[in-house]
Amino acid sequence: MEGEVVVNGMANVISALTNSTTGLNANTFFGVVADLVPFIVMIVPVALGVYFLRKLVKGSGKAKVRM
Repeated sequence: MEGEVVVNGMANVISALTNSTTGLNANTFFGVVADLVPFIVMIVPVALGVYFLRKLVKGSGKAKVRM
């Protein structure tokens, strides 16, 4: 136990992220991003559609529809 270095706190997190076998590298990062791209491509138009639809419905009661 005397020669063993104990890593705690943020240093432990950084060493886990930069570990060469299980850590974060460009391949694993872009692999996750590539898996998320179809989800993002579907969410952005839906969110914009909901945004513009809410603006239409909000102004329709007062006959102040803006586009």
